[in-house]
Amino acid sequence: MRILIVEDDMFTRDASTFYLDGIGHEVKAAATPAEARELAAECPPDVLICDWRLGGDEDGADVARDLQSKYESNIIFITAHPLRSLRSATRDLQVTRYLRKPISLGDLAAALDDVEAA
Repeated sequence: MRILIVEDDMFTRDASTFYLDGIGHEVKAAATPAEARELAAECPPDVLICDWRLGGDEDGADVARDLQSKYESNIIFITAHPLRSLRSATRDLQVTRYLRKPISLGDLAAALDDVEAA
C-alpha cells in the first residue's frame, strides 16, 4: 500500500517509516500539514497515518479531512491525547483505527491489516 505518515515527532516518524517500508509498503513521511499535502499530490496515499496534534495552526484532523476528500485515503489516527476528544473532533471522517501513543509497531501493522481487510 501507499502510506503517508504525518507526524511531527521525528523519532516516531522515522521508526514508523523504517518499519512499514521494511514490511513492503511504499512509505512517505511528512512533519507538517503543508509537506503532507505536497507529498499526497505527488503520490496519493491509500492510507494516511496521522498524528492529531501537529504543533501548528492545523492539526491532523484538518489534514485528514483534506486528503480523504481528495484521495479517499483510509485514515489511522495516532495520539497521546484522550481518544474521546479525537473521536469527537473527527466524527465527520471515516477513520479505520485510532491508536494511542506510545504505539507499538505491531499495533500499527494490525491497523493496516484492518485497512486491507476492508
